[in-house]
Amino acid sequence: MSYTNLTLIRVGMVGTLAGKQYRAVGRVVMGMNDAGETYYWNEFNLVSDDGDSVTLVYEVTESGGEWRLFTLFAPENPMSAEEAASKSVGDPVNLDGQPMRVTLVDESKVYFIEGQAPEGVEVGDVAHYFNCEAGNRMVVVSWTGDEVECYRGLDLSRGTVASAFSLGIEPGRDAVTPSISSSFLGGEAVGSPPSGIPLKMVVALLAFAILIGGYAIWRQKHSQSVVTKTHAPAAPLVVGSAGTLEGKHYRIRGHALVEIAEVGRLYDRHEYLLSGDDESRTLLVYDSKPRAKDWVLFTPLEPVTPLTPQQAAALHTGDTVNLDGLVASVGEIFQSAIRESDSPELPDLNTGAVSFAFSGQSGSTLLLARWNERGISFHRGKILPAKDVIAAFK
Repeated sequence: MSYTNLTLIRVGMVGTLAGKQYRAVGRVVMGMNDAGETYYWNEFNLVSDDGDSVTLVYEVTESGGEWRLFTLFAPENPMSAEEAASKSVGDPVNLDGQPMRVTLVDESKVYFIEGQAPEGVEVGDVAHYFNCEAGNRMVVVSWTGDEVECYRGLDLSRGTVASAFSLGIEPGRDAVTPSISSSFLGGEAVGSPPSGIPLKMVVALLAFAILIGGYAIWRQKHSQSVVTKTHAPAAPLVVGSAGTLEGKHYRIRGHALVEIAEVGRLYDRHEYLLSGDDESRTLLVYDSKPRAKDWVLFTPLEPVTPLTPQQAAALHTGDTVNLDGLVASVGEIFQSAIRESDSPELPDLNTGAVSFAFSGQSGSTLLLARWNERGISFHRGKILPAKDVIAAFK
C-alpha cells in the first residue's frame, strides 16, 4: 500500500469552510478490513486559528465521490463504550433529543500519519464505530477503550472543497480521481494526474480502479445508504418578466440554478432575484425540497443584533434562534453552490459562488440565514402556491 497523497490538498494549505478559516495540519491514512481485504482512505485534520478542529473526508460511493465535513460534538444523552458496542444495524439511538437509526457498525485502523493528527491518534490505533442517520442528519459514534466521541457530518460538493482551498478546479466539473474510502471519517483523492505519468503511477492507478470496483460491491453488500441527486425541472420563469405578488410589483432581474447539499441529500433548485419598484431585492425560490411544488418568497430581514457567520456556523439542528422577536428552531443546515446563472453581471448570482445556510420556521413564517467569509444575510419567507406565482409572471 502506498501512502502517497493523491489529492490536491496538502498539509499547510489554508481554506475556508462554513465561513471559518482552517489550516490542513495533518493527513491520516486509515483502513478497514472486510473479508480479508483492506480498504484505505485519507482524513485531513483541519484546525482553525482559535483551535477548533474538524475532519475533512472524501468517500467513494456507487453514485460517485462525496466530500464530508465532520465536527466533534458533546451529545445531550452520552453513551458509554459498553452501550455503543451493544448497538447493531437498525437499533434506535437518541443522542440529542432526536431519534436516529444505526446504519453501519464496523472498525478502522490508523496506517500512516503525515503532519499533525487529531489529539490522541497514533499509527496502529484501532477504533470501533457506528453510523446513525435520520432524514438529512448523520452522526458517527466512535470509541477506543472507554472513550466515546460523536461527530456530526455535513455533505460538501467537490466545487465547495475546490473553492475553499483555491485548488483551481472548475466547480461542477468532475475533476476528481477517486481512491478508496470507508464509511467512518473516510475517503479521498482529488485532482487529475499531469501529462507524462510514470509507468509505476499508471500501474498504481489501475490497481486503485480495481479496488474501487471491489469497494462498490462491498458497499452494496453492506446496504450502505447512497446519496443521490434530485434535479430541478426546467426553469419556469423568464428573466425580465414582471408581475405582482402579495400586492407588490416585481421584475425578475436574475436567475440561478443552485445545488443544495445536506447530509444524505443533494438536489437542485431555482432561485430568482426580484427587484421592486423601490429597488428593494427579494428572493423567490422554487423546489426548495425535492419534488416540492410550492414557491417561497423571501424578503430581507435586518435584525438589530444579528448572528455572526461564526455563530451561525456553530448552530446545530434543533437549536433555537431569536432574531428581533422572530423565534425559530433550526431545521436544516446545508451548503449551496450556484451551478448556472442567467445573470453573471449580478454579484449575488456568480456561477461557482458557495455559501452555507440554515433554515428554520416559526409558525407559518420561514427563516433563511446564509453566510460565507464575507458576511451573513437573513430572510423572512412565506410559502406561495405555484399557480399564483406562474400566473403573476405569465
